[in-house]
Amino acid sequence: MPRPRLATAVRGSRQRLTLLCAPAGYGKSILLAESLADAPSGTELLWLACWGEPMSLTELCARVAAGYGLSPLLPPQVLLHQIGQGERILQLVLDDLPGNLSIEVNTWIEHLLHLPESRVRLIVSCRQRPAWDLPSLLLKGELFELGTDTLGMTRSEYAAISARIGGDIADARREEIGVQSGDWWSGARLLLAGQQQGRALLRDYLERELLGRMSDEERRLFVGLCNLPRFSVDLCAQLWDGNAGDQVLHRLLRQQVFIQPVARDAGWYRVHPLVAATLQDGIAAPELTRLRLHACRLLSLAGHLHDAIDQALHVHQPEVAASYIERLKPSWQLADLHLRRVLDWHRQLPSHLMEGTPRLIYLSTLALLLSGRVSEAERGLQGLSRFLPAANTAGNQLLLAHWQALKGSALAFRGELLEAEQHCREALGHLGSAPRECLSQLLCQFTLGRILLASERGDEAQLLWRAALEQARRQGCQDSEALFQGERLRALMLADEAALADLLLQDCLASRAATGLERDPVLGRLMITRADLLQQQGRLHESEAVLLAAQPYLRDCSAPFVLYGYLGLAEVAGRHADLALAQAQIQRGERAMHCGRIDEGLYQAALALQQLKLLAHSQDWRAALEAARRLALEYPLGSVFSIMLPPTLPHHVQWFAAMAEHNLGLREQSRARLQVLAEHCRLAGFLQLQTEVLAFLRQCGAADEGEGADACGYQEELTVREVAVLELLAEGLSNQEIADALFLSVNTVKYHAKNINAKLGATRRTQAIACAKARGLLA
Repeated sequence: MPRPRLATAVRGSRQRLTLLCAPAGYGKSILLAESLADAPSGTELLWLACWGEPMSLTELCARVAAGYGLSPLLPPQVLLHQIGQGERILQLVLDDLPGNLSIEVNTWIEHLLHLPESRVRLIVSCRQRPAWDLPSLLLKGELFELGTDTLGMTRSEYAAISARIGGDIADARREEIGVQSGDWWSGARLLLAGQQQGRALLRDYLERELLGRMSDEERRLFVGLCNLPRFSVDLCAQLWDGNAGDQVLHRLLRQQVFIQPVARDAGWYRVHPLVAATLQDGIAAPELTRLRLHACRLLSLAGHLHDAIDQALHVHQPEVAASYIERLKPSWQLADLHLRRVLDWHRQLPSHLMEGTPRLIYLSTLALLLSGRVSEAERGLQGLSRFLPAANTAGNQLLLAHWQALKGSALAFRGELLEAEQHCREALGHLGSAPRECLSQLLCQFTLGRILLASERGDEAQLLWRAALEQARRQGCQDSEALFQGERLRALMLADEAALADLLLQDCLASRAATGLERDPVLGRLMITRADLLQQQGRLHESEAVLLAAQPYLRDCSAPFVLYGYLGLAEVAGRHADLALAQAQIQRGERAMHCGRIDEGLYQAALALQQLKLLAHSQDWRAALEAARRLALEYPLGSVFSIMLPPTLPHHVQWFAAMAEHNLGLREQSRARLQVLAEHCRLAGFLQLQTEVLAFLRQCGAADEGEGADACGYQEELTVREVAVLELLAEGLSNQEIADALFLSVNTVKYHAKNINAKLGATRRTQAIACAKARGLLA
C-alpha cells in the first residue's frame, strides 16, 4: 500500500537522524523502501537489515565498513573519521534496530550523529526508542521522527486495502475488522487476507514478532495483561510482587509492545484490543482466576468499579459484582459505552441480586429507559415500588423523587406529556445536588425541556436548559453540559438562529473531542446535530462527511438517537437522487432499533417521515400526498407524542402534504394548509420552517397572479448559467466548488446566486432550492 505523502517526507528529510519508531506491523521497513527506492545523485545508500537482533560494536562497524568498501577491521574511531570525510552524502539505514543496544554501540552512534560538518545521514527504523540524546538533536533541528500516530493506518487507507484484498468479504465483517485493527496495518492485512484462518495467522505472527522477542518473565506478564481491561505500574507491582511486576512493565513500555495509554486516565494502560483478544488464552486457567480475583479487588480500590465488576463476573462472583454496581456514580452512565455495560450486567446477574436493593433497580431501570426500552423500564419501576414507603420520611421522599423522575420520563417517552410534566416537576422539588441525586435531576431537566419544546413553550425550554447548563458547569459535569448544550442548540436551529447555533456547536464539539474517548455516544450525538445544521444550510457533502465520521462513536451504542445518523445519510442520498442508497440507510437504521430492542413508538414515525421525504425527492407527488394524509391522521398539528420523536414531526408532514397538493394542481388546498402551518410554526417558535413556508406561499401567490408567469412564480426566466449554478447549489457545493466547476470567479457565482434568490423570491439558498424542486426546476 503506497504512502506517497510519508514517503516524500522521509525522502526529503535533510536532518542527521530520521527515526521511524512504532510497534511491529506498522510498515516501517516498507515505507523506507518506498522512500529510498531512487537515491538522488551525489548520495550513497547503505542498507543494513538488523532483524531486531543484538549486535556488538565490532559487528556493527564491520558491516558498515564493508558496505562502504572499507576494511572491516578498521577500529571504530577510525571508521567514524573515514565515513565523515568526502563529498558524497552517505545515507546509512539501520532497519529494525534492536532496543537492547550495548553502551558501546549507543556511544558510537551518538558520536556519528554529532560529527562536525558530517556528510552522514542516519535513517533508523525500530520498535523501541533508542537511548540517544534525541532532545538535543531535536533542538538543533537535526531530528525527523515518525511515530505510531503518523505511521498508523488511516480510515481511507483501510478502505482501500480492504477493497483490494478483502473484496469478497461481507461489508459488515470488513467493518468489524477495521474496528478491531484500529490503525494497525498487519492486523488488518492478516485478518482480511486470511479470512477464516486470519486469527490463526495473526496469532502466529504475534508469537514470532512479539512474544518471540520477550524474555520468559516478560512473556508471562504480558499474556496476563492481555486479560485485564486496564493496568498501571502500581497494579502490576501488586499483582506480580514476587516477580517485580512494576519493573517488567517499565521494560515492556520501553519496548513498544502494543501497550496503549487509557484516554483521560494518566498512568493507566491497556493492551491493544486485537492483540489482547488474540493472545489472552495463553495463560493457565488457575493462574487466570487468581489474576482476575486479585485485579478485581485492586481495581475497585483504585476507583475503577466498572472494570472491577467485569472481573468479578468473569470469575463467577455475582454478589461482589452487585455490591460494586451499587457504588457506581450515576453520571458515569452517560460516558463511553457504559450504558450498554449496565444492560449487560443486568442480563448476567441473577434477578434476585439486581432487584435486591432500590439502588440496583434504579440503575438498571435508568439504563433500560435511556436505551429506549421503555416497556422493560416500566417493569423495573414496579420493582422499585416495593420499597415504598421507606423507613424514614427523608428517605421515603428521596426514593419517591427517584421513582417520579423515572416514571415521568417513561410517560414522556410514551407521549403522555401532561402527567409526565407533573411527575418531573414534583421530583425536581425534592432532588438536590448530592452525587446520587444528580442523574435523576438531569433526567427530569432533559425530559421537561423536551416537553416544553413539544408544547409550544420554547422560551421556557431555553430558560430551563440555560439553568441546567450553568449547574452542570459549576459541578464540572462535562457529560451533562454536552447533553444540555446539544438540546439547546437544536432548539436554536428550529428557531432560525442557525448562525449562533453553528458557532456554539463548534465550541461544544471541540470541547467534547478533547476528552479523548474512543467511543463517545455524547460526541456522536453532537455530530448528528452538526450534520443536521449543515443540511439545513444546503452543505450536503459536508453533512455526509460528518455523519460518516460520527459512526465510530455510535457503533455498538443502543439508544433511539442513533437512528438519526442513518436518517441523515438517507436524506443526503435522497437529495442526490440515489433512492436505493437512501432506502438502504433507512433499513439499516430500523435494524439498529430492532437489535437495540427499542420500543416502536420512539422511532416508527421518524422512519415514516423519512419515507415521505424520499417520495418528495423522487417527485412521486400522488404517493407523497397519500402517505402524508395517513401520517397526518396519526400526528395532526397540536397533537402530543413521544419526546424522542422530532418536535416538528406534524409540521413537516403538513409541509410535504402541501407541496404534494401544489404539484398535483390542488392550489387552494395547498395554500390553506400552508397558512395554517405557518401560524402553528409561529406559535411553536419553529421560525426556520415558518420562513420556508411563508416564502413558498409568496411564490405561490406570485405564480397565480398572471397566466404568463412560469411554474415557479418568478418575474423573469432564469438564464442558462443561473440554472447551472442552481443545480450545483442543490448538490451542496460551496461557492468555491461551483466556481471551479463552471470556470467562474467566486464573485460571479455570488452574483448569480443573488439573482436566483431574487427571481425565486427566496432569501437564502435552502429556500431557493426548495422552491425550485417544488416547481420542477430541479430533480
